[in-house]
Amino acid sequence: MVRVPAVILGAGVVIGGVLILAQHLFIGAFLIIVLGTLAMCLYIMEETKDLPEVSCYLSDNAKSVIVTNGGNAPAKEVHVALVPMNVEFDIPELGIDENYTHPLSSMATELKAAISYVNSSGQKHSKTVRLSALDEADPLKPMFPMFSWKKEE
Repeated sequence: MVRVPAVILGAGVVIGGVLILAQHLFIGAFLIIVLGTLAMCLYIMEETKDLPEVSCYLSDNAKSVIVTNGGNAPAKEVHVALVPMNVEFDIPELGIDENYTHPLSSMATELKAAISYVNSSGQKHSKTVRLSALDEADPLKPMFPMFSWKKEE
């Protein structure tokens, strides 16, 4: 954690302890709980910086592949391989919330994209994404469908 927030959090814990000892139990406990929550938030923020999140999807007409970076850091040396089409292409750098469109020679119905990239620190990441022109991605679909979610009849 950065030094200045750590000093402020330490001083807040000391003040909270003094308040508890001075018969202000609830105010001191409240201060310590709020500062503990703030410390956890700062720790999580430190752990999750410099994380690009590169994903791929087909365009509406299935004649191009769109590569996008939805993370909080630029992705460098992005390499995408489209498996049954035997197509590979490289992107030198993909910024935050930036898209790159790669045209295809023909329409694609089912593809698998193998993506590899490097973040600013030099850590390598890779993932495989299934692309289909027939499947529609529903951003509101729950991860664990419950209660007959969108039951088809």
